[in-house]
Amino acid sequence: MVRQDPDVILVGEIRDSETAEIAVEAALTGHLVLSTLHANDSSGAAARLIDMGVEPFLVASSVVGLLSQRLVRTICPRCATPFVITDELLSQLKLDISACELKGAMKGAGCEQCGRTGYKGRTGIYELLRMDDDIRAAIIARSSAAAIRKIAMNKGMCTLRQDALEKVKAGLTTIEEVIRVTTE
Repeated sequence: MVRQDPDVILVGEIRDSETAEIAVEAALTGHLVLSTLHANDSSGAAARLIDMGVEPFLVASSVVGLLSQRLVRTICPRCATPFVITDELLSQLKLDISACELKGAMKGAGCEQCGRTGYKGRTGIYELLRMDDDIRAAIIARSSAAAIRKIAMNKGMCTLRQDALEKVKAGLTTIEEVIRVTTE
């Protein structure tokens, strides 16, 4: 495929070292390689590639960005009602956030349209780790995923949980759904 000189290469999923090496080699030769990889979050994806046998300097040189995503259930628009978040629910988030910051919170009461669940449909939550010199240096030094995550967060990366909380504020999903999907 690489000999055909495409601009973009889509690899369905990187599951083994051979696929990882081919994807990295293609990226190093100027192709945009898009792929999926099983990891807990965006910072864990770099460590996963290294665990598959890709040298850290190759990961640092070939990766432009890492996107982590999850799906959360959305509140049924027909039976959505305002919801006051309790301190008990907030304590489960383990974040420094107050209930007043989540003023737009809603909850589905349950109706025939949603099968009495209060949810209808799903939406994505995302975490984008953009590669820069500091993160590249951390990858080359074989830093842990937690260390890479901390660097990215200090540079303004929005985590999965933070993106999910924005969806709570917008009345799209519930705090319970955020806890269920983003609990580590």
